[in-house]
Amino acid sequence: MGRLRFAPVATGYVAVVALLTVASRLPAYRSDLLSFVALAATLPTGLAYPLLALVPRHLGWYALPALALLNALVLRRLRRLLPRDPVARGVEDRLHRALVAIGVKVTPMARAGPRRTRGLLLRDVPIVYPQLVGVVGDRWREAGLRVRRQEEPLALRGYDAQGYEFSLEPGPGVFGDAVLTVTAPASRHRAFAAGLAAGGLPGMAAGLTATYPALLVTGCAALVGGLACLAAPHTRSFGRGMLLGGLPALLILWLYGTA
Repeated sequence: MGRLRFAPVATGYVAVVALLTVASRLPAYRSDLLSFVALAATLPTGLAYPLLALVPRHLGWYALPALALLNALVLRRLRRLLPRDPVARGVEDRLHRALVAIGVKVTPMARAGPRRTRGLLLRDVPIVYPQLVGVVGDRWREAGLRVRRQEEPLALRGYDAQGYEFSLEPGPGVFGDAVLTVTAPASRHRAFAAGLAAGGLPGMAAGLTATYPALLVTGCAALVGGLACLAAPHTRSFGRGMLLGGLPALLILWLYGTA
């Protein structure tokens, strides 16, 4: 849960699930949609909810808040066990390999940048910058990168098979410094667009038919699928798009429930 403290976040999360559960059972707001949202919010632990029906005198209305509390503990554990963002890790690995592949003794200094970009300021370069560009270009071509040379200002761009971009540019100093940078491919936006289409197109088709079962299936599928995709870093963008795409179908379902 990031830098937020676990206890207040978990308390708020359980309180929201409890309010949804209670609201779904009040006569004025009774709604199957609210019950489903409360259940979906407890995933993946909520998958055990049907098993409670096998228990005599099971927990009743407060079963979902209890599952939410257990789910908070499970999610915290999963967050610690799951690997870091594979894209960010791939950027760091490639930056390290690119520095080693140069074969020139330099003093690397880390540079601040966005999460999907890593850069190094290369100090104490023993050769002049144009010669460094030639050496690095040859090393990158030998490694299988597609290399493009820019003449003014003198710089290099390289691209590997996965779409990661490598760049070598002159540094900000006057002593022949250079900046080596690796940037991850801009696939996050494509994944978000794909999730938006996956969640929105079926809901749009169901909205045109205006049938409750079709809206229920498409809206709930987008909700459950989107929440499931949020659990892993490499599918998180797709999950956000899927949730946003399924929102219209859920809103129409809400209007059905209040009509």
